Order: sequence, then structure tokens, then C-alpha cells
Amino acid sequence: MKPVIIVPCFNHADAFAPVAEKLTKFKTPVIVVDDGSTTKQSIKIKSVCKKHNFIYVKNKKNGGKGAAMIHGFQYAFENGFTHALQIDADGQHDVRDVLLFLKISSRHPDDLIIGNPIYDKSAPKSRLIGRKITRFWVAIETFNKRMPDTMCGFRVYPLQSIIPLLKTIKFKRMGFDIEIIVKAYRNKIHIISVPTRVIYPNDGVSHFHAFRDNLYISLLHTYLCCLIPVWLAKKCFHKN
Repeated sequence: MKPVIIVPCFNHADAFAPVAEKLTKFKTPVIVVDDGSTTKQSIKIKSVCKKHNFIYVKNKKNGGKGAAMIHGFQYAFENGFTHALQIDADGQHDVRDVLLFLKISSRHPDDLIIGNPIYDKSAPKSRLIGRKITRFWVAIETFNKRMPDTMCGFRVYPLQSIIPLLKTIKFKRMGFDIEIIVKAYRNKIHIISVPTRVIYPNDGVSHFHAFRDNLYISLLHTYLCCLIPVWLAKKCFHKN
């Protein structure tokens, strides 16, 4: 097992700096994917990477979290890494759990490890409601009401299994985290859920736009539901 940490980053230079400091203690390579940040932000992100000897790659245009992660996955796989731990740059995830996630992944190298978020009072009620709605739809899309929170972006991917799925990804912005998990499940990749604390910093910069992104996620769920017959047909074909 040769893990790497991938951090998608879009105009989060200031929030990422303290996260980067914490990541250095794990002695695990880090790839930072700058997803088309402004020139000023990119300079800062690149400076943080240089300070900690992180690998810095950049998308010329902002393509969304999915586009950043796909770039990171491909770079990692091409450079011999076997597993990729995804963590946000904005400080929402509990960096202390990185070691726990990697340990579990080392024991279950073929499985996808995903965080099961434990929220505190900082979590906006609108976000919590949105996540409950998504869990409802994901349960339908997978025929599994025990599916974890697919919107949690703290996870470890087994790259050998995930790379082939990347060409099927249609939603590369806010819907990416949901789509990749549903498709991983449909492709028989076992998923392990791990409790982890999630916070919303008071001074945090959010790129979530309520109307636009909720519409986008609604379209994603429509798309995934439309694929259910195809998924079931493949399951029946493989059984026979």
C-alpha cells in the first residue's frame, strides 16, 4: 500500500495553511490540486505547498471538486500511488482522523473508506436537511437504506478500482462526492463508514450556492435514478 493525500483547493489559501501544517505530521505525500483559483490565491497555495514539500498541480479553469479530484486521482495513479485520501482544504474535517482512516484502509485495501460525519452546533440547518434528502435518494439509488452520508468528502479511495469509474462521472462539481460513491457501490466496491467530527468554521468561505447547487444535485439524483434499470440489468446478466 502506497497512500497519498489529495486536497482539492479553490480560493482557500488562508484556510488551507493551518490544515497543511497538521497534514505534515503524517509523513504521507500530499497532492494539492488548485482548481483554477485566482492568481493571488494560487500564489499563496503554491507557497504553502513549497513550504511543506507538497506536490502542486493546477487546473487552468475552475471545473469543480470532481474535476480537481479526477486530476488528482490520475496524477496519483500514474505516479505509483495505490490509495488516495481525500480531505477538504477549508478545515471542516478533523485532520486528526487521517491516521485512523489510513490504518483502516491498510487493513481493508480493496474497500472504500468514508467518513460518517458527527456535526456540532456550527452546522447550518439547511445543510443538514439537504443531507437527509440526499440520503433518502441514495438509499433508493442503491436499494440500501444503510448507505453512509455520501456528501462527506473525507474518504480513502482504492485507486485500482476507482480509476476505471472516472470516465463515467458526469457531475464534476458539488455532485461528484455523491455520484462516485453510488457508482462505486453499484460496481461492488465495499464501503466502510467511519465516524468523524465535522465543523463549519465561523470565518469559513463556502462555495455552496443554495439554489444553483441544490438544482444541480437534484439533476444528479434524477440521472442516477434513470440508471437504475441499467444497473439492475447488469446485475441480472452477471448472475446468469
